Amino acid sequence: MAGLDDSGLVSWHVVGRFPIRPADRYTTTMRVPTHQRGRFTGANMTPMIDVVFLLIIFFLVSSHMARQENHLPVDLPVAASHQVLDPESTSLTITVGDDSQWRLGGEVVLESQIRQAMADALARDGAAAAVRIRTDSIVPYRQVEPILRAAAQIGVFDVSIAVQDPADIR
Repeated sequence: MAGLDDSGLVSWHVVGRFPIRPADRYTTTMRVPTHQRGRFTGANMTPMIDVVFLLIIFFLVSSHMARQENHLPVDLPVAASHQVLDPESTSLTITVGDDSQWRLGGEVVLESQIRQAMADALARDGAAAAVRIRTDSIVPYRQVEPILRAAAQIGVFDVSIAVQDPADIR
């Protein structure tokens, strides 16, 4: 501690290794913040939880849209032989209902929109681009032929037609 001597001089006291100057009316004291070492409060998990919930919602909506395509009421033709395809392997599903309207993703479309969707699938998937045609059994071939012709002209050669297995009818 420091104090005034009888002679009026300021005396210094040493505390530890540092001299301490006496506090007079012209000096102010400042509190030095003390940091608590070893206390980690943890990372903020809120943004990560938000992203995970957004991904879950995205996948739920996209899977619902993919399933919606296959639930349009269509009476598929019966085939003598068939090959089971992986539903995820097809990139484009076109449905021709008994009203002879073309649907892509559940929406009624024109031939120009089907051509554009095929061109987009070809640009996106390259040679792996595939088209699956779901058509009602009473739809005449003249309603399906423009789709087949458009696929050939655009360059999509992996075209399949959905049919029913005769064993499933019984």
